[in-house]
Order: sequence, then structure tokens, then C-alpha cells
Amino acid sequence: MSHPDQGPSPVPHPAGARGWSAGPPPVRPLGSGDPATAGPYRLEGLLGSGGMGRVYLARTPAGSPVAVKIVHREYAADAAFRKRFEQEVAAARRVQGLYTVPVVDADLGADEPWLATAYVPGPALHDAVAARGPLEAEAVLALTAQVAEALQSIHAAGVIHRDLKPSNILLSADGPKVIDFGIARAADVTSVTSTGMLAGTPGYMAPEYIRGESLTEAVDVFALGAIAAFATTARPAFGGSGHGVLYRVLEQDADLEGCPEPVRTVAARCLAKDPRDRPGLTEVIRLCRNADAAADAGSPAAVLPPQRTVLDPVAAFHDAATAPAAPQGRSPQRGQNPSPGAVTVPDPAQAVPPPGTPPISTPGLLGWLGVLAVVVVLIAVLLPDDPSKGDAPTEMAPTATLGGYPRGEGPEGVVFSPDGRTIATGGKDGKVRLWDVARRKVRATLALRPAPGRTTVSVTAVAFSPDGRLLAAGTSSSFAALWDVGRRRQVATVTTGDYGANTLDSVEFSPDSRLLATASADGAHLWNAVPGPDLGKRITVLGDEMQTQQVAFSRDGRTLATVGHLTDRNPGSQGVVRLWDVARHKLRKELYTAEEAYGLSYSPDGETIATAAKDRKVQLLDASDGRSTGTVDETTVVPVQSVQYGPRDSLLAVFSGEEVKVWDVAEQKLKHRLVGNNWNVQHLAFSPDGTLVASASSDGVVHLWKLPRS
Repeated sequence: MSHPDQGPSPVPHPAGARGWSAGPPPVRPLGSGDPATAGPYRLEGLLGSGGMGRVYLARTPAGSPVAVKIVHREYAADAAFRKRFEQEVAAARRVQGLYTVPVVDADLGADEPWLATAYVPGPALHDAVAARGPLEAEAVLALTAQVAEALQSIHAAGVIHRDLKPSNILLSADGPKVIDFGIARAADVTSVTSTGMLAGTPGYMAPEYIRGESLTEAVDVFALGAIAAFATTARPAFGGSGHGVLYRVLEQDADLEGCPEPVRTVAARCLAKDPRDRPGLTEVIRLCRNADAAADAGSPAAVLPPQRTVLDPVAAFHDAATAPAAPQGRSPQRGQNPSPGAVTVPDPAQAVPPPGTPPISTPGLLGWLGVLAVVVVLIAVLLPDDPSKGDAPTEMAPTATLGGYPRGEGPEGVVFSPDGRTIATGGKDGKVRLWDVARRKVRATLALRPAPGRTTVSVTAVAFSPDGRLLAAGTSSSFAALWDVGRRRQVATVTTGDYGANTLDSVEFSPDSRLLATASADGAHLWNAVPGPDLGKRITVLGDEMQTQQVAFSRDGRTLATVGHLTDRNPGSQGVVRLWDVARHKLRKELYTAEEAYGLSYSPDGETIATAAKDRKVQLLDASDGRSTGTVDETTVVPVQSVQYGPRDSLLAVFSGEEVKVWDVAEQKLKHRLVGNNWNVQHLAFSPDGTLVASASSDGVVHLWKLPRS
């Protein structure tokens, strides 16, 4: 978890910026559910709470302040998590150097494991720049060199930070402090979330990180370049919106417009797409120092615009504490209400200079920066403050991606394996890729074996059998292939009609793994999915006069729900939802929707079916009789493509265009907006434990989001 803002910022800024009022860090009083102590440390208040734990302001027996992180009980009960926690602490203790702070103490065997580190006051660089404006070029050069030296100490211990960004650099009276090893790992330790997914921050993740390749220390150099650019321009180098950030990192140059020389040159070299083209940290330090020296010597390349001045950081520190109240600034992001005493960050464009602010010389600032030590603080297992509080939905950028498809060629279909360790995706190259979720790499590629004399076709849908033994892949040419997952071998092919006549838009196994259902233009087909001589044998066709677009089994496997439209009618007129008795092969219920329907999904308790329709509404049906029980209205420009219930709670993902929305149906509340897709979302899947959402769109990558626990 990142530290909350902890005091005013001694940040240099251009003329025209203002030092906004900033009080001490907000500390919430302890509640009835909070412990009074952690080992020998007395807890004084709550600094913040994240997905994996809580951060407290505490005191040592001698009265010194420390930050104590206590892990949530549900994680503490997980043996795998405890092992990871121990690895994180061991990794942190290997980091030693002038610019690092050791872990003060830890108890890994406690009922709720805890970790004590130094308490670092000061707001984040991100918030300070937003409030006061960009830093001087010379100040950024000095800051960049100091952070590079800190990274040298970290890398020497075999640790890669992996989540270096402006919000992880705090500014205090003693100088900047690099914090938050939220996703940093020792180089010899594989890090996982509850389902084995690595994480990162879009805009500061290197291209190789996004593509799921092996990581080196160069990923931190890339992030350092993005930070240098941000500090001198007050805007992210690859855009601030969740939409398209990852694509721009992969395909476009950083936006360095307004980034002054010589910072621009340093940032550009660090932001090279190929990690082999980035400078090492020693070279980064040399570049910064040489540029610094050139500036002191009056080099024309290093001369800054004369109107840019720098405030005395010490004066700014004290002046900010007594400055008049700031004007109304930006409202808290992500629907959170500001805590009492929290800093309000105004829009830099609205900032005005305070009267009587005396500028000082740049050399005075550089002298101050020259003695700064960058302190690295481990916040190993705690995520950022839970953004789900409040009524407004949380906008979430992807936590990770799985790449590798050319634009427009995939992925087609996405599904998690029953154990959550693998994701299967299809593509227009006729192959199924099995991705290792933890490592974000392709574990295996399964090439479709079409009938003799027939060409390779697109894979349009994928599904694992619940027992994990089989994988089904529907195609654009009237057949589906069945693979033995363990042996990586195609063991059967099922054909619905003439080659190329039908596209199998949906494939799904029954809960007992004994049946496979496929959806195509000539109805829903049921196939034998029991390994043996009858594997792939057709059992029946349900509704051959209906162009079926999706199939879904009820939780008990007794009912098959289908959605589509009747072939003797205009496809754009009415949608049809049918409920079939699987054992008797008989239609139980038929419901017509007002507009063409696209997808459907059963709720976790099996009592509700959600359908998506062209009228931008999601209709909720009683699973027993098809009776309408309500709607989820979508104010989208394009129709809803489909819907997908999660495996727990009452979360329903609705996707239309590039956006995925996650609703809590029980509370009738929009919880999250999952952004980051650059093309229309075609398929979506929840992980078995419901903590991850994966989307497949034609931008060439699978986007992954980690949902906060309810």
C-alpha cells in the first residue's frame, strides 16, 4: 500500500504555481476492530487500508514513529500467501545501502502477520506536481540521479521494483523517498496474486512487462524515464486515461512535448522500447550529472526559460503549513470521500501564485538536492487504499495483459482453467494458446487439425471441462475440436454441418463434464464428452430452426439455456431465450425479447439468467420459468455484446464496445468500470475465485483486472 499524503511538500515549481495548504497526514482513530498493539509496537491510528491489509501509525517502546502493516486474516490463513510474505520480507532485508531503510521488525508467525518499517512523511511526487506544477529541469536531473542510485542498491540485492511511479516517491523535509514494493519481487521469486497474476501500473510498465516477457532491471529504467518526463511536464508520458495507455506504451513514442532539455534526452533514452537500448543506471547517473555540470557552466542546451523560478524548499515547507486555505480543487477520485485533514489537490491550470513568494537561485536548490537520500520502504503485501468505497463506480485500468496476437487477429474467446492457473485463448490463425497466468507466458500452443484437404480456420470460442481434462475450441467452419489437456493432443472433432456453413459462437461443458453444448446457426448441439470410443458423438440437436448465439448450462446441469433468433424472421426483430430439459431434450420455456439478444449467463446461485439485448438493456430472468424479474439499464452508445456473471456474490459483467462494467445486481449498483481495451470486447471471463476478470478483444491482447474483495 502506498503511504497517504504525509505533510506539505518542499517541491520546486515554476512561477505561477502556488504552495497549497497541506496539513499533517490524516490518521483515523482506532476502531473497535483494530488491535491496540503489534508485537512491541503501540498502534496510534489507521493510515490506510488496502486489499491485503491495514497500515497503522505506531510507536516503538522508545516513542519513535513506525509504519506497521498487518495482513488481513483471510490472507493470513492461506499457507501460500504466508510463504510469499516470508519471501517478500527476506527480499527486503537483502536490500542494503546508503539510500535504503531496513525493515525494522516483523512477526511472520503471528495470527495476523505484521511488518514494521520506517514511517516516511510527505506527499507523493504525483500529488505535489499536480498541486504546484512541474519541477525545474535541474531539480529533475538531480532527483533522477538519486532514484537511480537507490535502484542500484535494490538491484544489487536481486530485487526489481516493478512498480516505480510518481505516487511511489514521497517528498519530505529530508528529501524524496522511494516507497512501495507492492509488486516488487526478488529476482528469484515468482510473485502471484490469489490466482497467480503479476501486476503493474499502466503508463510506467515497460513494453516487455506488458507483453509478458522475462523481466530485467531495465523495466525500472523505463519507469524512471517516465517519471522524469512527468516531473517536468506534469502529465503522464503515455496519457492519463485508462483507454489506450498500454497500446501507446507498446506502439507509440512517449509524448515529451514540453519536456525541456536535457531532461528530454535522458527520458527518451530510458523510454526506449527495446530494453537493450536503455542505459544502465550508472549511465543514467552520468547523463544527469553531465547535464547538471553543463547547466552550471552556462551551456546553452541547459539554459531554462528565465520565467521559471524555484522556491526555497525549506521555506516552502513552512510557508505551506501556514498558507491560507486552498480554493476548491478536484474532487477525490474514484468516488472516495476525503478524510478529515486530507489534502485537497487542485487543478494546476487553476493555480495562482501567492503574493510575496520570493524565488531563490537554482544552485541553492541543487545544494539541497545533493544531500538527499532516497529511502526505499517495503510495503510488500499491501495494495493501494480500497477505491470501492462510496457510491461512484471505480474506474480500473488493467492490472496485467497477455499479448502476442497481431492487431485484428485475436484473441478470439477467453476462458480460465478450473484451477485458475491457465487462460486459453483462440485466434484467427487456427490455434489455441494456453497462457501461464502467473508468468504471463504461453505455456503451450494447440494447432487445430482440420479435416483432410481443408484449410486452417479461425478459433471462435474456447471452454475447459469442469474436471480440467478436456478443452473444446469452436471454429468458424462448422466444427469444434476437443483436446486432451494433459497430453496436449486433439482427441476428437465434432461437426455441425457442411464445412464453412456455420460458425460455432459458443461452446460449453455441462457441470459434470459429460456433455458438450455448441451454438451455431442450426441450433444447439449436444455431444458426448466422456473420454472413450463415444467421445464427440452427437446426442441431439435442440432448436434447429433457431440461429443460436450462446449456450449455458444451469448449475445442476438439468437445463440448457440458449439465446438467438429464429431463422425465418428478420434477425434484427426479436431475440429468443429458450430453456431446454437436457435429459428429455424437450423445450421447457420460450421467451421473446423486444430486441435481438446476444448473450446470457447464469447467476452463481442458479436462480437468475441475465441476457444482453440490442436495446442496451440487460434483462434478468427467473431461471425456473423464464419470467422477467428486472433489468439493468445500460447508457451505452453501442449495444451490449454480452454478459457474464462471476462465480461468487452477485457481480455481473456487462460489456459493450471497449468498456466493461461490473454491476452488483443485488445492490442494483454499478461497482466498477474496467477500461483499457482499444477495440470492442468480444469475450469475457471470470477466474474461478472471482477475483480476476479477463477480456478478449481484437487489439491483440488479453486484458486482466484484479477486483477488490467484497
